[in-house]
Amino acid sequence: MVVVGLRTRVPSEATGRPNVALVAAYLVACVAALVGAFLPSTAGAQDASNSLQEITPADGAVLDTSPTEIVLVFTQEIADDQTPALSLACNRETQSVGDPQLDADAFIVTFEVLAPVPRGSCFVSWFLRDAEQTVIATDTSTFSVTSDPPVTDGTTAPTDTTAAGFDTVPAVPTEVSTADAEVSTGSTDGAIWLGRMLSTMAILVIFGSLALISVGWPEGPEYIVTVRFLRLTWAVGLIGTLIYVVGFSAQFADGSFGSGLSPGAWLDLNDAGWDGRGALLRLVFVAACGWVVVRPERIIDPTTAMWAWLIPGAAIITVAMSRTDGPAPFIGFLVGIVHVASSAIWFGGAALVARVVLAGPGEDDLVQATKAFCKISVPAMLFTCITGVIQMVRLDGGDLFSSSHGRVVLLKAVGVAAMLAVALAARQQVMLRLDRAQELTAPAADRFRRAFTAEAAIGVVVLMFSGWLVSLEPAKADPLAGEEYLPAMFFTDPTSGIDARVSIAPGRVGRNGFKVELESPPEGVTGLSLRFVPPNDAAPCDVATQTGGCEVTQPINLTGAGTAVLLTENGLPLGVPGTWTLEVSGATGQGVLQGAQNTFLVVSADGTVASVVETTTTIAGTVQTSVVQSPDDTAGFATTTTTTTTSTTVP
Repeated sequence: MVVVGLRTRVPSEATGRPNVALVAAYLVACVAALVGAFLPSTAGAQDASNSLQEITPADGAVLDTSPTEIVLVFTQEIADDQTPALSLACNRETQSVGDPQLDADAFIVTFEVLAPVPRGSCFVSWFLRDAEQTVIATDTSTFSVTSDPPVTDGTTAPTDTTAAGFDTVPAVPTEVSTADAEVSTGSTDGAIWLGRMLSTMAILVIFGSLALISVGWPEGPEYIVTVRFLRLTWAVGLIGTLIYVVGFSAQFADGSFGSGLSPGAWLDLNDAGWDGRGALLRLVFVAACGWVVVRPERIIDPTTAMWAWLIPGAAIITVAMSRTDGPAPFIGFLVGIVHVASSAIWFGGAALVARVVLAGPGEDDLVQATKAFCKISVPAMLFTCITGVIQMVRLDGGDLFSSSHGRVVLLKAVGVAAMLAVALAARQQVMLRLDRAQELTAPAADRFRRAFTAEAAIGVVVLMFSGWLVSLEPAKADPLAGEEYLPAMFFTDPTSGIDARVSIAPGRVGRNGFKVELESPPEGVTGLSLRFVPPNDAAPCDVATQTGGCEVTQPINLTGAGTAVLLTENGLPLGVPGTWTLEVSGATGQGVLQGAQNTFLVVSADGTVASVVETTTTIAGTVQTSVVQSPDDTAGFATTTTTTTTSTTVP
């Protein structure tokens, strides 16, 4: 039981003389009380000044055990037509609280905590509404519990109801999009990385080798070592692609690696977006590359050259499909194709020259093949570097040091720079020593083989970094990309300094995601929360199925400028069509934002609108709220934080 201490005053020590100041103050208080008792009081005056005087547990309190109740003490009497409401969430899970109980003087409101709360931090959000359900006062508070609740055999049925007449459904954990945000993919991470890296390496080598054979070494297919090299590369690539697809399927199904071994599970990747479809297409075209590598001369045969180019080229496109997020995704996809193709000519050609062309001394065709690769690889290097910089700017912008993706990009850039330095030195020596050579001598072959082998080895390291990058979320990537946003809602409060933008998608009955972009202040925000209030004529809420007019209070775990995201697939249940009310609350060191309101329209699940409902904007106090139409269906992040926050997976 939490005891609320009343403020008392110790009387002054008795003296031989009366305390004139105390007697005068007592008389003035009596007169004021009599006047106040007989003068009529208005609800509006009371509403305008009523606020919270004290809350127990106190804001920021650290408790040894779970509180049994939460007590609010107001500065004024709560009128009969006013209703207090409170929500409690601990460790991002909604806790059950009882109905509000007012004391005899209507100053103190007590909410019973129906079950002991777990160890961790707790977030309290309370509201005081009038008869028209308009928020009069609201605020937030936090406390923490240092011990686990006692183990009991029974369970207490939740009775989450608010005084507004709407049942409340549990809030959903949100991800904080920070510069360090990463995607947690479980135990299949290693398999996906290894399989994707082997598959990508094989595709680049096959495409680059066929390009060199077609352009500068038509005698290549006559060497048995060439055929063996291409066949071995294809086998490694096919195995790697199978590992990648199996791991991706298991990850998508949230299962173990063994659960993805069934080919039937692979077809589910069609529902995993373009990444999943790209993985399936990659498997098809890598397998089809076997038709080319079995007989490499098909790349120079006019009757089969078109298909011999098309199949490895399609495999190159599937590699570019591994990264389709970020701003301007279609442009990024086209740039990605050029980047992968130029990388294949550079890295794949270097691998063929190092392992096949320079395997030993030979005739003039080996000299011409080496010189031809040096010529075609220079523009390939240029395109690789230019497209890489474009992708870096598109995906990371200036967040290279503050995000995991950006830091790995820097490591990859160092590897590319080292590979570029070795490549330029090798080409300079090749052009100098083989300019007029008629045959490839053993010393020359050995010297250049070591140089091109070092170049290809650095390329393998760069590919490892590339595989790592695909598993990380870029700073400018939008997890809600492709969502059809409703008109964006802005909340600007000069008092607290909070400037926020809320986007909701898709605005239909069912699960809805949202994105909260907090522009300012940069830090010091506490108790940021969203409250979704259904239409007044909504059907009763069914908490079990989360349908009907269920009210949702959603804590937002942002403490400064940044972006909080909830994906639609795990979104909040908006169970009825109509005009919903969104309330934003939060506090800073400057002041408190209390229930700034805005409205938005939710249509039926099939997209139909039963009746024309005009969306309006309600301004609470001095808070400036507005609705603007998003310029497009995909809005990028405005700001990100630099504080690492562990993302949670919604069950």
